[in-house]
Amino acid sequence: MEIFRLSSVVLLFLSVFTSCSSSYKILKSQQEDNFKLSDYATFGFYDIEAKGDTISQNFEKNIGIIKTAIAQNLQSKGLDEARDASLIVNIALNVQEKAQTRQTDFRTDGLPRYMGQRRYSWKSEEVVVGKYREGTIMIDLVDAATNKMVWQGGAEGIIPEKSQNFENDVNQAVKEIIENIPK
Repeated sequence: MEIFRLSSVVLLFLSVFTSCSSSYKILKSQQEDNFKLSDYATFGFYDIEAKGDTISQNFEKNIGIIKTAIAQNLQSKGLDEARDASLIVNIALNVQEKAQTRQTDFRTDGLPRYMGQRRYSWKSEEVVVGKYREGTIMIDLVDAATNKMVWQGGAEGIIPEKSQNFENDVNQAVKEIIENIPK
């Protein structure tokens, strides 16, 4: 049973992080009271479904990079990847395009213009000065026997337009997220 379906609103979480700077923050993780990673021997992934025209051309490749990063980090904690896993990993991705704005000011944007008949006018307004993408990745761990989420962690940040080291950036972020899982 799938717990989460990637909808057309949800995009691939591309280049979320740059390894040299802190363009992202790790979100506070949540967990069940008695959850310990050492209680599980194997892990697997839920199938990811995405629909709509918002899916990038590199979707499958980038999802593979994210899954590999998660798998390597879980394996370093002693778990093995298996088809009938005791712990199932759900990946939730969300990317939104946002506009950066500024308020106009007559001191920097010019004096009021003469409109005829002594009607000087000027009004302050918000002006779009740039666009950027902001993304969130959430990693949910679900107990396969009870189909209940036992741990959730994630990160959010501004996504750079181009990343030189996409794989390294994803690996670093996933490593920091998974470090928060109790052993």
